[in-house]
Amino acid sequence: IARILVELFEKAGLPPGVLNMVVGPGSAVGESIVHHPAIKAVSFTGSNEVGKRVIAESARLHKKVTCEMGGKNALVLMEDGDIDAAVAATADGAFGSTGQRCTATSRVLVHRKVKDAFVERLLEKARGYVPGDGMDPATTMGPVVDRKQYESVLAHIEAGRKEGARLLLGGGAAAGNGYFIEPTIFDGATPAMRIFREEIFGPVLCISEFERFDEAILLSNATEYGFTGAIFTRDVRAIMRFIEQAEIQMVHINEPTIGGEAQLPFGGCKATGYGDREMADEGLNFFTLTKTVFINYSGRGERAMVR
Repeated sequence: IARILVELFEKAGLPPGVLNMVVGPGSAVGESIVHHPAIKAVSFTGSNEVGKRVIAESARLHKKVTCEMGGKNALVLMEDGDIDAAVAATADGAFGSTGQRCTATSRVLVHRKVKDAFVERLLEKARGYVPGDGMDPATTMGPVVDRKQYESVLAHIEAGRKEGARLLLGGGAAAGNGYFIEPTIFDGATPAMRIFREEIFGPVLCISEFERFDEAILLSNATEYGFTGAIFTRDVRAIMRFIEQAEIQMVHINEPTIGGEAQLPFGGCKATGYGDREMADEGLNFFTLTKTVFINYSGRGERAMVR
């Protein structure tokens, strides 16, 4: 897609060298971008570990820097929320793109009174996902990106088992010649567990139960990340409290955690984001230099100043 976009800009008449696509290992290309003296601003999307190095090195070189470094996004279903809508949003958020989105739904926090109904319908929905070759019309969920990620996702699933979460669905490699993983759902996840805290970037979802709204907020905030989140409810007071108290940058009301729009700021807080947001005016401003210009037309060399 990136190559096609660059070709379209060239066909539209953009002068050579204004937009460049450089392909290669992140370590080599990233190092070159950060250290090149002609580059004044660096925008990074990737892991928290690498992002910290980009931030530190950019600061040392006095470069502007913005980073988007993943998330551990939660969907909250209140007692009065639309269960069917929450099920559809959860499944799409957790298993669409094989869970390989920074805005993916990785956790679901469900009110105790509606949990059984929600879980029953979610399992039915999740069983309909078919892992396989994306060129096969029967496939609804493709592979993870490479062997390293494949092994990382399976390791998180094994950690979930060992730490006491209850496996409801999946839990292993899917059939086929590729890095295919079954849609996987755990119940009883707690903040002490890796599957609750760590970004997995794969088709793995964990469910936690709450009884009071305050519990839902505590669970939602119980990770180092602060990207996106969703709440399903008809209660305007709960919505306003969630907007205020959830430690996230992007809030979805009665819709999935996934997605963004070009006209709106995109990014996160806490360990998710650093610097300006991407997209919208903030994204444009990051790549510009604001100047304050004074012009004296009087012919006199003095003027009043307050410093």
